[in-house]
Amino acid sequence: MVQLFRISFTLSLLFQLTVISAQLPEPAQEFRGLWVTQSKTTVLGNTAAEDALIAYAVANDFNYLICTNMFQILTASCGSFTPDMIALQAFIAKAHAEGIEYVSGNVGALATAEKIQDYNNCGSVTSAQKLDMITYECEFYNAATNGSCPDYASYISQLTSIKSICSATISSVPDRPLVCEAYIGGEGSTGLVLTYSSEAEMEEIASVADHILITYYRPMPSSSGGNFFNWTINRLDWIAKTGTPSNIVLLLKSRNTDGNNMNEYLTSYPGSHYDAVRDPFLSWVEGTVHNPSLTKGYREKYEDGTYPWLSGIQVKGFTWFEHLANMALGPLPISLTSFDIAKTQNKQVLLKWSTASEVNNDYFAIENSSDGQQWQFVSKVDGKRNAATTQNYSFFDNKPMSGTSFYRIKQVDFDGIMNYTPIKSISFDVPHTNKSLRIFPNPVTHQLSIPGEYPEDVQIQIFNVYGLEMNGLLFHKERASLSVDVSNLHAGLYLLHIDGESLRFIKY
Repeated sequence: MVQLFRISFTLSLLFQLTVISAQLPEPAQEFRGLWVTQSKTTVLGNTAAEDALIAYAVANDFNYLICTNMFQILTASCGSFTPDMIALQAFIAKAHAEGIEYVSGNVGALATAEKIQDYNNCGSVTSAQKLDMITYECEFYNAATNGSCPDYASYISQLTSIKSICSATISSVPDRPLVCEAYIGGEGSTGLVLTYSSEAEMEEIASVADHILITYYRPMPSSSGGNFFNWTINRLDWIAKTGTPSNIVLLLKSRNTDGNNMNEYLTSYPGSHYDAVRDPFLSWVEGTVHNPSLTKGYREKYEDGTYPWLSGIQVKGFTWFEHLANMALGPLPISLTSFDIAKTQNKQVLLKWSTASEVNNDYFAIENSSDGQQWQFVSKVDGKRNAATTQNYSFFDNKPMSGTSFYRIKQVDFDGIMNYTPIKSISFDVPHTNKSLRIFPNPVTHQLSIPGEYPEDVQIQIFNVYGLEMNGLLFHKERASLSVDVSNLHAGLYLLHIDGESLRFIKY
């Protein structure tokens, strides 16, 4: 009897030590996402729509975009890309160039995830054009929308295979694999929210995916018992039991289609739109510390001992559904209609841009760069603050860089929110020991030759039209020439920069 007591006491002590030693993972905003609906029909190939989306995302510090319609876009194999796939390449590169860290492909089946893998692995797809994440959305718990996953067995089988694809596929960042994101929807009241899945199923999903995109479709943070943190408590409890903290990203709804969205909340928010899109996340995490009118949230419910199992939940950020609703609620400080640069006869660079309207616009900062990566301030031009009519601006750079340089304009409003124009490039001839830079053939299909004698440590760079450097190219030096294999570059216009000189070439 004494031995049994000692065993019981020891187990009890171990349990207490485990509970005491567990700590709440510090909530993070690593993922700040925007769900892009109807990507194929409303965004890709539409320059104005692409630029407006990216500008909105950058201005409000979103760092990842979930692009829908992947099964309709990725319809051809490597080497025979369709116009939609070429447009996707350009859009992803543009998003990355403007500071978007992750571009995700939304899929409803394993087959589309396999097409994402084929796309990323295609030799003509540069690092900047690669996707960074796969968002798997298949509602196995809803007979009306379950599509390719009619039951849980089908769902988890496909999710497991998609996770394997993500682990084996490189993203836009070398050596960083794709992120595997699993969407879990549902509707209803506090608790499980009508997903009809078991505890074991939810635990398994959490153990497979890199993180779960979990819906918090509520009209305001005070929903569900004073704080919408209280919604789906059972589901959080279940996915917290994997043995290691399960990663979640809150999915919030701005689309004004039903009563479970924050459209009106965002519209009537008393502060800036930038703060409005973060307020629900902070309400969920911090509760009364963030907003005294709420009840306790994630952090407080752990610290007061109500839900000690929350140490098994790692909050990684938030995502909004969907981009058109968000953009309608948060107009950009300016509506840019044009941006052009040109050389003058006096060897200056003339920058000209126009806005259709301005709201709270403070100033424009002119920036230039020698490589399209590192930027420096050139000058500042004051904005008109508020304007409902077209405004035209111009600026002369009297000291442009030699060779090829890049320009962009940073727009800053009075709240400090910023967004950037597309990048433009321009070239000025400079002296060279080889008298002039020559390349052939131009257009080129495979091997580009550069006649001339160059030192062993000569720096050769190739940029696309967005100012992104093309990495991973093979260069070969001979006695009186250089050559570069460009066969893996996508067809289009490129800029070769070598030893202070630049030339454009066309890749077929």
